[in-house]
Amino acid sequence: MISGHIPGSIQDRQIKVLFVDDDPINTTSFVVSFSDQYDILTAASGEEGLEIFQREKDIAIVLSDQKMDGMSGVDFLCRVYEKSPETVRIIVTGYVDVSDIIDAINKGHIYQYVLKPWDIVQLGLILDQAVQTWVLTRENRLLAEKLRRNNELLQEANEQLRNSEERLRFLSSALIKAQESERKRISMELHDELGQSLAAVKLQIKVLQNKLHDSSEISMVEINRNLEQLRGVLDEIIENVRRLSKNLSPVIIDDLGLDAAIENLVLNFSKIYGIRCAFQPCPLGHLFGHDAQRLIYRLIQETLNNVGRHSNARNMDIEFLLGEEQLVIRLQDDGEGFDLEEIEQQCASERGIGLTAMTERANMLGGEVRIKSARGQGTLVVFTIPVPAADSQFQKQCDG
Repeated sequence: MISGHIPGSIQDRQIKVLFVDDDPINTTSFVVSFSDQYDILTAASGEEGLEIFQREKDIAIVLSDQKMDGMSGVDFLCRVYEKSPETVRIIVTGYVDVSDIIDAINKGHIYQYVLKPWDIVQLGLILDQAVQTWVLTRENRLLAEKLRRNNELLQEANEQLRNSEERLRFLSSALIKAQESERKRISMELHDELGQSLAAVKLQIKVLQNKLHDSSEISMVEINRNLEQLRGVLDEIIENVRRLSKNLSPVIIDDLGLDAAIENLVLNFSKIYGIRCAFQPCPLGHLFGHDAQRLIYRLIQETLNNVGRHSNARNMDIEFLLGEEQLVIRLQDDGEGFDLEEIEQQCASERGIGLTAMTERANMLGGEVRIKSARGQGTLVVFTIPVPAADSQFQKQCDG
């Protein structure tokens, strides 16, 4: 039985067949025989057939009489082949010269020929086979296109993997260098500041001890003055220890929580660099675990450090947008900006560790960082971070 429908993965619908013949009797006979199985389009010449073929989409089969006024059937089917190679082309002819038929088939890339007068059952079988050929050809093309797209995606993924490996190698190397540099800096601070301060305390104690040992006439006023000096040096030492500890780890998060730590960070940034900050705190600490809080703090800290050191900005806007599933942190300055495309084209080693570390920290949070900047137009840094377990009462925009 002839189905006339597209089976399998292609949508089940009546397919289109274009029948071209300048004899209206043949056309009527074909339409009567197969109109209940196919969506039949008809034309009385090759020129008219081309117009219909260009206008209609997804014509699966084209049958054409060979001998017609104007364009021959083979010439017409050649044009059809140029426009749509997967369309099945069938020639209908009254000639029985085998060599002429073979030449026509080769020239028009013709699937089959049908001799006049045709047998309806035989022609029905030919059409049914043509449908299967069209389906397979079409599915092969779709699969080939899908394979090509998958290959392109695979190549893109491989390129991204290579870039990630390059960034990882650079970051590992940079982190080792940064670690050694930080150790050297801490060592120098311990030696130059704490070491000298402690040596001074030791010396002052020794002087006071000698005074007490050599003279019984030292007054309480002088003793108190020496003790006050010692207290001042010790206060300085304590402050230096706190500063070193704070630089090594944001202990304020442990003491006061993420929200207070961010507010303190922004206030100190504004005070140190003289940059006015528009900042509205947003309750975040309850949404993230301890490690995530530290990463968020470092993201903001790194951005502010970059702005303070390089931007020459006067104003800074810091905004937190808390949605149902994600937190968006926007930091925008009115500084000098930079050519982002130029930076992105640089290799990882030329870009420096700042942007790379920022990207890696955002990735560790399952989020992303977007940067928009241009020379003379300031810089916008946007962090998008998924909220692991959003509390419904906080699923709103933190706009004050």
